[in-house]
Amino acid sequence: MRTHSDVWSRVVRQRAQSSMLIVGAVAVVCTTLGFTTPGPPRFRLAGTGKAPRAAGWVELTPAMSPFALAVSRDGRIVYDLDITTHDLPPVAWLGDYAGYQAWLASPNLDVVRRLGAIRNDSVLHATADWNKFTVVVTAEPEKVGEKWSGAIVLVGRSPSSLMRSFADHPFYNNGTPPF
Repeated sequence: MRTHSDVWSRVVRQRAQSSMLIVGAVAVVCTTLGFTTPGPPRFRLAGTGKAPRAAGWVELTPAMSPFALAVSRDGRIVYDLDITTHDLPPVAWLGDYAGYQAWLASPNLDVVRRLGAIRNDSVLHATADWNKFTVVVTAEPEKVGEKWSGAIVLVGRSPSSLMRSFADHPFYNNGTPPF
């Protein structure tokens, strides 16, 4: 004969197991997307077909300011980026290139900024004053231009760039599909 205490402990055990499954699923999703804890927020740089084994991380921290929050002249929050790469192949394997460069690009790739040269297992310190951005690492020739021209080897998107507007979604369009 089951007592109230036995039933209650079974319910608690089942809920704990369900909670552990949910926590495990969230951890898998966060790890897959490249979000990790503890420490500063960071996102993953993933290798492309030109360098599939290459990888890296971009750590995001709010830039230091005597006013608690650094902002650009336009009023956008400024972030410090610490970009680390590893397993980049020798640049000569990819073609007639002299080194690797890191770039910051807007989500539409219409604005691109060169962040600087980067090497395996070293940290490139840079800043970004966009909320949504993409970090691109390319193999470049000796003379580097305003935009990348070489092989793209790593790409990573800021966590906020994974969010999208649902303003055009039928749910917000009086339930009428857009077609």
